Amino acid sequence: MTRSTVVLACLAATLSGTLAAGPQDRAVALSREPVVLDPAWRQQVHNVPGTFVRPESVTVEGDGGTVTGADGVLREGGAAATLTTTAPRGARLVIDLGLLAGGYVELGVRRASGAPVRASYAEARRYLTPDGDADPDPGGFFHQGRSLGTDDDPDGRADVYAPPSTSTVLRSPGLRGSQRYIAITLDGPGSLTLDFVRVRQTTFPGAYDGHFLSSDPVLNRAWYASAYGLDLSTARGRRTAAGRARPWVVMDGPKRDRTVYAGDVQLVALAAYQQGGAYRRVLRDTLNLFACQQRPDGTLPATSLIDVPCEPGNPGPPDGSPAGFEPPGQAGKVRLDSFTLLWVVSVADYLRFTGDSAFVKSLLPVAHRALRFFGERASDTDGGLFRTADYDGLAAQNWHTPDRAAGIDATTNAAYYAALRSLARLTWSVAGDRDAAAALDRRAERVRAALLTRMWDPASGAMTLNTDDPRRDHTADANAAALAFGVLDRERARRAIAYLDTRLSGPYGTLTTRHTDNPYMTRYISPYVMAQESLGRFRYGDGAGALRLIRTAWGHMIRKGPGTPWEEVGADGEPAVPRPGTSVTWGGHVGMAHAWSTAVPALSMDVLGIRPLGDGYRRWAVDPDPVDLHWAQGDVPVPAGSISVRWRRGAGDDSFVLTVRAPKGTAGRVSVPLLHKDRTIAVDGRIAWRHGRPAGEAGRGAHRVGDAIVFEGVSGTRTFAWAE
Repeated sequence: MTRSTVVLACLAATLSGTLAAGPQDRAVALSREPVVLDPAWRQQVHNVPGTFVRPESVTVEGDGGTVTGADGVLREGGAAATLTTTAPRGARLVIDLGLLAGGYVELGVRRASGAPVRASYAEARRYLTPDGDADPDPGGFFHQGRSLGTDDDPDGRADVYAPPSTSTVLRSPGLRGSQRYIAITLDGPGSLTLDFVRVRQTTFPGAYDGHFLSSDPVLNRAWYASAYGLDLSTARGRRTAAGRARPWVVMDGPKRDRTVYAGDVQLVALAAYQQGGAYRRVLRDTLNLFACQQRPDGTLPATSLIDVPCEPGNPGPPDGSPAGFEPPGQAGKVRLDSFTLLWVVSVADYLRFTGDSAFVKSLLPVAHRALRFFGERASDTDGGLFRTADYDGLAAQNWHTPDRAAGIDATTNAAYYAALRSLARLTWSVAGDRDAAAALDRRAERVRAALLTRMWDPASGAMTLNTDDPRRDHTADANAAALAFGVLDRERARRAIAYLDTRLSGPYGTLTTRHTDNPYMTRYISPYVMAQESLGRFRYGDGAGALRLIRTAWGHMIRKGPGTPWEEVGADGEPAVPRPGTSVTWGGHVGMAHAWSTAVPALSMDVLGIRPLGDGYRRWAVDPDPVDLHWAQGDVPVPAGSISVRWRRGAGDDSFVLTVRAPKGTAGRVSVPLLHKDRTIAVDGRIAWRHGRPAGEAGRGAHRVGDAIVFEGVSGTRTFAWAE
């Protein structure tokens, strides 16, 4: 036998052995090779490092003038663009930054003469008027770019400058919260030589120590676009208590409101905890803004200025906002009582994700006073449900302002149930009062039962909006909140999801209502409600529906531009959502980057499956839901470091490999999906599950839950695998 014959014989034997290897051997081999991290996630991040965002491209538009060397504005210090106009607002340069940017707009002018220089700003190209994307209605609250905030004063969506006689940098007199497009022209005949256009960033610099990547590019874009929407929706107050650094907070949105909403924070925080460890401090200071503004009746203002001087750990008595820091403008004239409830939920979530019990303990009296307000107004006749009404001369509204809230509102009472459960958890884990916690849990269960009795429509298989609505409308928010907060049992959840799919589903997402004339709910598409819906679908086992929703709605918003998810979407897929009977008709005022329009929680907490079980992730769970994806991976920052999850499935579901890495001092449980078959599972090269039961030391304590095998007490880095 020749040497080559021997080699071929050995190779054939090796291949034969490999091919003959059974599922057990292949599982063992796969579990010895951790799934490798793909660094391509970094290419998905939107934010621009450094001080400035600079243009990506420039175009010339309009008559009444000429432009030479337009590309000169793309690079500082080189050739310059020269704009000559012969008519007011004639020719203009349109700058595309390539993405939204928030901060001070700066124009590097070499020389100018004649008419004033005009710079206009818009998030979307179609709204780039001479006044930017400001509301053109003189009766509209957001006319000429007015905002509720104070850090952007003087606010506006256009700036006009006297032509400088020497080379200089013109900076917008106020912060300009969010723009992708900037138009430069002159308000009459004149000339302008422009070196550069840039935005000096003023938003929180997200570190992205949390990230996500999967086999689906649409989901990847949804995660990073949502994350960047949160980064843009941050601000740092100009005023604060003496001797304390100015805190960062999360606002409603970067362009229009520029204030903090107590209800938005609950959903937004779930995203923030997934994408950056530094956001834990930001969320602490955001929640803290409301603690020192509690009204004597126990409720919180719906919105807050970003720089109210509230010291962490010292909320003070419930005597309203500090003088000079009252809720701004029209926001101070309404009540959004559901937002008080969601703030309580946010405090409990903050403890789970951060473990900061010292700060949370200082907020417990605020939370108890808040729930007392609802308890005192929850009638036994209504089974303990809260009935919305106007109090103290303030009109009751819900999350979908300026629509009115009325009667027993399903969404508000779902939040009431969640707040009672949250306060029970806080009362036990922080205050150690088991009896009081149990009493709160009993109240919560009573509210849940009454809510189902009163608001569930068995004929339609869906929750109704409120008791005052003569249509008995089955709205998206009523059903999404019931799903997200766990109000429904499995059968009701199945029917509610079916109702959303068949009666409210549209080509661009879930419609808020089927009706066009409901005084309690405007018909449009709410990314906020859809974010809740996606979490609720996962909660009740409809991961396929959750991902379909994200692909449809977030995919549409991102494709349509400017690259981030919007505040609202019209039923026709446009960002204009007119409110009948109000001045809210101009689509340009709608925020096209919004923190609450987030796909991050569902993708990180459900597709990756990373969740805290103990406060601060001292105990954690990894329970991935692969749905239809081929692979997914990502990190979630936790106080002790980060938890990393990387999983992949083979072609035809012939294998599944899951690698989990957790920081020292933590332990948790890992659920390995079976994908609807019995499997032999190996862990780090040792068989741990076989023939439907634990096998060997590696499988100690493992057990089946639904379509997964759960391993307890996992720590460090472990790789789990099965194969056919």
